[in-house]
Amino acid sequence: MTAVRLLVLAPIILGTAFAQRVGAPTDDLDKLSVDELFTLQVTSVGRKAQQLSKAPAAVFVLTAEDIKRSGATSIPEALQWVPGLTVLRLDGRSWVVSARGSARLYSDKILVMIDGRSLYTPLFSGVIWDSIDVPLLDIEQIEVVRGPGAVMWGPNAVNGVINIITKRAKATKGAVVSVATGNELRGANEARWGAAPSDRLSYRVWEKLDYRTPAYGSPGLFYFNTSGTYTDPSIKNLDSATGRFGFRFEGQPGPNDQWMVQGDVYKTDRQDPLAYAVLLPFVVNRVQGHTDYEGGSIQARWTHSASAGRESELQFTYSKNNLNYPYLGGDINNATIDYQNRVQTGERNEFYWGAGFQQYWDSTYASASTGFNPRSAVYRVGDVVLRDEWQIVPNRLLGSAGVRIDYNTYHDVEYQPSFRLLYTPSARQSAWIALSRAVRVPSRFDRDIQVNRGESLIQGIPIALQMTGSTAMRSEVERSIEMGHRLQSGQRWSIDASLFWSYYERLRALQGPLVPLVSFVGKTPQFAIPSTDNNSGSGRSYGGEVWAMWQVRSGWRLIPSYSYLNETRWLPAQTAFRYAFDGLPANLRHQALLRSQHDLSRTVQVDLMAKARSRDLALGLPGAFLIDARLSWRPTTSGEFSVSLQNLTDRRILESYPEAFTPAIPLRRTFVLKWTQRI
Repeated sequence: MTAVRLLVLAPIILGTAFAQRVGAPTDDLDKLSVDELFTLQVTSVGRKAQQLSKAPAAVFVLTAEDIKRSGATSIPEALQWVPGLTVLRLDGRSWVVSARGSARLYSDKILVMIDGRSLYTPLFSGVIWDSIDVPLLDIEQIEVVRGPGAVMWGPNAVNGVINIITKRAKATKGAVVSVATGNELRGANEARWGAAPSDRLSYRVWEKLDYRTPAYGSPGLFYFNTSGTYTDPSIKNLDSATGRFGFRFEGQPGPNDQWMVQGDVYKTDRQDPLAYAVLLPFVVNRVQGHTDYEGGSIQARWTHSASAGRESELQFTYSKNNLNYPYLGGDINNATIDYQNRVQTGERNEFYWGAGFQQYWDSTYASASTGFNPRSAVYRVGDVVLRDEWQIVPNRLLGSAGVRIDYNTYHDVEYQPSFRLLYTPSARQSAWIALSRAVRVPSRFDRDIQVNRGESLIQGIPIALQMTGSTAMRSEVERSIEMGHRLQSGQRWSIDASLFWSYYERLRALQGPLVPLVSFVGKTPQFAIPSTDNNSGSGRSYGGEVWAMWQVRSGWRLIPSYSYLNETRWLPAQTAFRYAFDGLPANLRHQALLRSQHDLSRTVQVDLMAKARSRDLALGLPGAFLIDARLSWRPTTSGEFSVSLQNLTDRRILESYPEAFTPAIPLRRTFVLKWTQRI
């Protein structure tokens, strides 16, 4: 850990020295107007560039300006300000991020991508958020699609899609250095160099280092599902350090062809307080553990545009990650190849088709409490996508219908259809409706996990708790209907509202005996309650989101939002077996956000942000009202200094319950001092 600290502090010292130089900025830092935001180009709905106002889905775009002005130092911190998302902090490194329900650590019904490369792991159906370490300076925008996106992006895009889109290499010419420090983020550095040796070639190389110390001696809560909780009176070490290096090359060999290759390598080193159940609720084994992530990825893409109405794209991605938790780990590999073709068959029709193949393979190791059986596995899936889009009434009514068919290693054929209508009575107004079916395929965790959960004292008798996966697990299924409306009024304001209703079946749950099983070791009886994964759960959710943008006057903008979610899950009657869900997702009925972006002058900006949420009905956690603030000053045309404060009123509250042997700690007030210099 000491070596990683030096790696972080060295660039900070160098970056401060570079900051004395003054040059011309390479990026425009001015925010977009209301009209420009209404017509912003998005690609995550139909895998093609289209105006936000004409996308038949619930879409929100977090621009580079929004990310900068939020004061965020990580992707989840930036996502807190997206309407309709649930973003909850666990310990300063791990996060709960979800859309429209199922809010848990490693939320398994939202697909997260970087430039179209999936970060979703088939090992446990989720995303390791503290390993997603994209330089914030390189992000062009983050597109968030609430609702199913399975036709275009595949299984697991059930409740939403988050696509982190980075800047083109030719848009990042020159050098940028950013250094930051604070009471939790002890040291951070981002540096980038980009160039364009010719009109047909451009590139950039970058690095990002950070060192965090979220622990501050607060209590830490460990959660053992329905068996109870354990509170450590003082968590002292949650240190985490990450280093990441990457590159991006782009070329244009001819007027109709473009190519891109990008990749990165990383290493994360973190300290983890752990609690293993021994005899609940009284005895746990409390130890200090150490976790390592390391790996890298590469992505290559070739795009050919034969004409304005005909385009094809071939993409290859490969990622390798080594995850070493104290209780579980292994090598994880994921390779995909994807081809798509879009052709305009007439003035009123466009046809899209594509095909892809994915192979995932791993080799894991086990501990006394957790493991996979078998320890190694290979998962393959092939897919075909067909989608037709037609202008029913030219420039007024647009319809699209598509289906994605997957065949995987489990010999399952999955079909995911979608139908959408878009009505645009004017350039400043649009309404849409969508019907979809989406699936989440079983993960290695669902099929092959084996967990010893310790013993629980039930009526004075110690009973062993065990959980195993099942190869009989099938895909979870969602059927949904959505609708939305957008309206813009000149340059002053715009509003976007959406409603949804979803029904879920074959949700993952646990099945076990109604009474403990008895075995004998010699003459001593041993009691156990084994639980097995199955698809006995069902659920329903409905709600809506609304957000607006109001240009109060030149240099001052307000962005309010509100979301409502009613989520219910149920299980079969317990007649022959006992059924239970493995953990409870956060259940927040009401959430509201308000951002104020104020330019006091050409060099000074003040940003105030507030968020409120209701009581967590599932976990019993209280509601909260939190305020963040940011002040920035540009003393030169190429340098900017900022001070960011999170949790201004210092509310010491838990945002959610933890999982996987690690604790959650209460929030506290944090600050970050940051200098960004363009050279």
